[in-house]
Amino acid sequence: MFRVLVVLTFLLLWGCGGKGVYLYSEKSGSARYDLDRPWVIIGKRGVGSQKLEARLCGEKELLEILHDAKLEPFEEEALWEAACGKEASATRFLQFYYGLEREKRMRLRKSFQRHGYSLNDYGC
Repeated sequence: MFRVLVVLTFLLLWGCGGKGVYLYSEKSGSARYDLDRPWVIIGKRGVGSQKLEARLCGEKELLEILHDAKLEPFEEEALWEAACGKEASATRFLQFYYGLEREKRMRLRKSFQRHGYSLNDYGC
């Protein structure tokens, strides 16, 4: 029984290892459920498409997306720092994202869609 519990605990923790907000580009011309379309985990540097990360952070497209969502300036700043700042963190982005009111999360999700992206969150 103890072994089963240990294995189940391990599987639960392993399943939660991919925590983050995944961003998929719809601009690439790929089908919506095409697994080869560009993606990143927001806040986790060097994971996924380097071009997409450069466009969001380096070219500051993410700032436009956040502004278009009509968030409070401090919320925009917190999300930007968590995604693209010096100490970017997928976990912090996820925390700030879920810290937003539901209506604001929906506006942010729609803003990403208007800019050609889709969000999937995989938090435990």
